Amino acid sequence: MHWVRRHILVLSTGVLLALLAAKFFYPIFAFDLPLGYDTGMYRNLFIRYAEVFPPFSLPALRPWAQEYPYGLFIVTSYFIKIGVPVDWFLGWIWSVFAVALIALIAWVFARKEGTVVGVLTLLMGLLSLAYYDGFASMYWKTFFSLFFLVLTLQLFERRSLWMIPSGAFCLLSHNQTGLILGLVLLAWWILHLPRNWRDPAFRRLTIVFAAIACLGIVWYAPIWFRAFWAPLKSVLLLRGDSAPGGGFAEPMYYVRHGTVLFFLGIGGFIASFRRERFSVWQLAVVVCAIFIVFRLVFYRRFYLQYDFFVLPYAAWMLQYLWIRFRNLGVHGALIGAILLQGYFALPGMLRWGPFADLDLLQNIEVLPQYIEDDAAIIALENQAAVWLLGWLPDYYIGGPGLFDFPNWKYAHWEKFLYGTHDDRVRLLSGIKKRPLYLMTSPFFFAHYGDFIKPFMADPCFEQVEGAPLLKVVCPPAS
Repeated sequence: MHWVRRHILVLSTGVLLALLAAKFFYPIFAFDLPLGYDTGMYRNLFIRYAEVFPPFSLPALRPWAQEYPYGLFIVTSYFIKIGVPVDWFLGWIWSVFAVALIALIAWVFARKEGTVVGVLTLLMGLLSLAYYDGFASMYWKTFFSLFFLVLTLQLFERRSLWMIPSGAFCLLSHNQTGLILGLVLLAWWILHLPRNWRDPAFRRLTIVFAAIACLGIVWYAPIWFRAFWAPLKSVLLLRGDSAPGGGFAEPMYYVRHGTVLFFLGIGGFIASFRRERFSVWQLAVVVCAIFIVFRLVFYRRFYLQYDFFVLPYAAWMLQYLWIRFRNLGVHGALIGAILLQGYFALPGMLRWGPFADLDLLQNIEVLPQYIEDDAAIIALENQAAVWLLGWLPDYYIGGPGLFDFPNWKYAHWEKFLYGTHDDRVRLLSGIKKRPLYLMTSPFFFAHYGDFIKPFMADPCFEQVEGAPLLKVVCPPAS
């Protein structure tokens, strides 16, 4: 027992890392497919970037793909070129990275606030609903960029010039997380400008900030409008009900189901101002909170980063309460609160599953046997479209509202599916690509039911025997 007490922190770290690994490796053993709606998009881009040479070359991409910052894909392309299978990035590598990101911020705060806070940060990460939701949605760019954001803030506090390449990778990997970095450094600079302008070290930091900003501008120059100006304009003009929330649960969901973690984090964050004022870590929390509270563009997605940066403050608050109140009743209540949070976190994790089934993927993988090499395929529902894109990267793929193909609005799709033969002829004549196929799926038939029978019988389509495909036989407009 004496040995256990002496090594309790090491043992606790090992146990928590094992539990984190079990949590994030669970989907690999539970399902035959990776989690996440964006899985197909990532698989497609991993392959596209790995196909080009020499290093740092950019592939010819369709407009939808140009909106994806390419820091992540340049890194993965090197691994794929040396033989790492692309599907590993959708499987065990993705699980390892999720654990590594929590371990990184735990290590940073162990150095900053003490080993106990670092160990408890691992515990907070284990309990976080928002973090697992980001993992289950396979937000590869977000997690990758967050990794470099944490490194950049750590290097910034040490005044290391390595913050420049680290900050550049953060900016070049995810627009939203790069925006957080830019706003955090800008806020820190403004808050410290009145007192520190005469300090040579502060002036050197100003030059570093300018260098990072210039790198970001140069990197995003080819896709300036779609990657920078359009999102920035949305931040300035779209608020409240007018702002797109982004594909994440409402913030109140995480407050209700993560009450213990939420209030520990708030308490620890407020208490941190007794120890320091306007550190970059505090500003990261504030920046994310502003987007959420004022419901700025994609405000739901900012809860992932907000929750992530609050984890160490929740850990600090738990340590403080444990030390401040040294009676068994309070300690028992704290343990009970943590167990209660775990009780809510477990069903939140188990509610996730793949967005498709294995049969759909198997049907997609055999489609090249039935179609020409230069064919274009339009999925008739969005789930199949994303998986088509990932597993048939050499074909021109489209879907309802996806990948800029076809360039139809909701009303056009409504006429295409529910309209007359003449409506379909008119719409299809505007698509120049031939040969052209439409892909059906069980979800498509289940969603539309009997209403789709006239569509399936339209003479513009020819059923491909043995495949869930309709070949378009109506010619394009001359």
